[in-house]
Amino acid sequence: MEFITVRELSKSPKNTLTKLSKNGKAVLTNNGKPQAIIIKINGENFEQTLSLLQKLEFMQNLTEMRLTSIKNENAGMSLEEINEEIYAARKEKKSSKTSAKNKRQRIIVSQISKK
Repeated sequence: MEFITVRELSKSPKNTLTKLSKNGKAVLTNNGKPQAIIIKINGENFEQTLSLLQKLEFMQNLTEMRLTSIKNENAGMSLEEINEEIYAARKEKKSSKTSAKNKRQRIIVSQISKK
């Protein structure tokens, strides 16, 4: 696979596209580290390519979530335990939103009172 630096891309994008048209894909690097993958597309395969990339992104996120779950020892949770966690998180989120709203209202009231 072809490796292209950010500097090379910014200095001569036409040469980069020429390389891409020959190989079909390239890795874009910045300071020697991979930053992106460039894939050749055309009008006919754009939608299909985009769909496949979105599926890949979903699979990567799912894998990351599963690994995090295993790392945090949550992988063996029952459905009931999962639902309890969701309920607690939603309750906490709702409580923090209510606190923030009440704080904003107190600030507004105090500003009005000062006038």
